[in-house]
Amino acid sequence: MKIQSVFTKAFWLIFVCITVMVLTIFRLSPSLARPTTAPPAQLSAAKVTIAEYDPQSSETRYLYRRLGGYNAIATIVDDMTQFALQDPAINQYWSHLSTDSRQKFRQGVVNQFCQVTGGPCIYTGQTMKVVHSGMHGGITNNEFNAFVNAIVLALNKHNVKLKETSEVLAFVNSLRKEIVEKF
Repeated sequence: MKIQSVFTKAFWLIFVCITVMVLTIFRLSPSLARPTTAPPAQLSAAKVTIAEYDPQSSETRYLYRRLGGYNAIATIVDDMTQFALQDPAINQYWSHLSTDSRQKFRQGVVNQFCQVTGGPCIYTGQTMKVVHSGMHGGITNNEFNAFVNAIVLALNKHNVKLKETSEVLAFVNSLRKEIVEKF
C-alpha cells in the first residue's frame, strides 16, 4: 500500500511524537482524558502545541499533499469511522445507519477534509451546527472527544507526522463550538 511505503521508515519516531502530542493535549485538557485503544508508548520530554486552525495559511493549503492526497485522506476517514464504530461512547451515531447513509457520511467527511487541507474537493454539505443539532439529544463534549480520539487513532495507524496531525486536530477542534451542545 502506498501510504505504508511512504511512512514506514519514520514509523517509530512519528508514533512517539504523536503519542506525546496526544498525551500533552489530555494533560492540558482533563476533559479529554478517556480510555483509548491506542497502544502505550514511552514518553519523551518534547513539548507539543496545537496552533489555531488558519484556512488561509500557506501550511494549510499544502496539508492535502503532505497527508498524501485524496486516497490517503479517504483511507484515514474510513479507519476513523471504524474506530468510532468500535467506541461505545459514540458508535450509536453510525451503527443504525444504512450502507447508503454511511457512504454519504463518508463522502461528506472526505470532501470536507480534502477541501480544508487545500485539496481540489468542495464540501457541499450543511454547516456543522445544522448537521449535528439535536443529534441524540445533543452531542456532549465527551462524545466530541471520543470522535477526536478516533481521528487520532486513524492518523496514528497511517503514521501521519506530528506536524500534520497537529494541523488536522486544530481544524477538528475549530468545529467544537458548532458541534457540541452539552458541555
